[in-house]
Parts: sequence; C-alpha cells; structure tokens
Amino acid sequence: MKDSRKAILGVVLTAVVTIMLVAPGLQALPAVGGKFNLPFDVQWGGKMVLPTGDYKFSVDRLSSNGMISVYRDNQAVGMVLPEVFDSYEKQSKKPELVCVRHDGKVTVRALRLPDIGTFYFSLPKELKVLVAQQPQLIEPVSVEVGGN
Repeated sequence: MKDSRKAILGVVLTAVVTIMLVAPGLQALPAVGGKFNLPFDVQWGGKMVLPTGDYKFSVDRLSSNGMISVYRDNQAVGMVLPEVFDSYEKQSKKPELVCVRHDGKVTVRALRLPDIGTFYFSLPKELKVLVAQQPQLIEPVSVEVGGN
C-alpha cells in the first residue's frame, strides 16, 4: 500500500514539475514586435530570403533561443533563430536591422532593439569566407518597434 502511494505521489510530482517547466514557453503573446521596410532583397538566417517590401516581426522570447517570426501582408514568410542575444548591448539609440552588403548580396547580421538588446544572426558560409577577403559594407534598416 505504501509503495502504491509513493508511486502515485511520484507521478503527481513529476506532472506538476513538467507543467511548471512547459507553461512559460506556451505564452501566446510575443515579447516584442514591430515592422520594417526593406529597400533591397535580404538573406536572413542562412535560408530565409526576403524581397524588397514591408514586413512585420515578432519575437517570442528575449533570449538566444527566442524565435523571430517574419510576416508580409499578415502571412508568415519565415522564422529565424538568433545565434546570440546580447541583452547588455543596449547602447543603440534607434531600433534597426544591421545588414551586411557583399558581392551583390545583403544579409541580416543583427536586430538592434534599444532598451532590450541585440540579436545576432549567423552569416551564410560563402559570406564568412568572403568577409575575410574584402571589406564589409554595413546597411542599416530602420525598425519601428511595437507596430505589430
């Protein structure tokens, strides 16, 4: 009888701990969101390519494992996972996408959000090699935070 009580108590305790760990990740509302206009085509996160135009974004949590979702005309166009999130780098005065222009291509390198931090994204493999050989051209793109 004691063994069955211990087993039931163990199952209940495991269920409660699991719910406590999973529940914060099930939040429906994004931690932050906004919109931006791309004056040129960009590659973001290695595989997502965004043509010129207006976009919205949302960040599900402010950390390096926070997924960033991108939308165009209320249609999801892709999701990207940052390589690094630096919450200490809050010195940027305006929100912006930091893009690297190289050999006719543009890649998003960072998303800077004042008072929040900076998300950094990996560069495509071919750009990593070229950056060492040629100078980078930085293209900032203004972001409007809270425009979801």
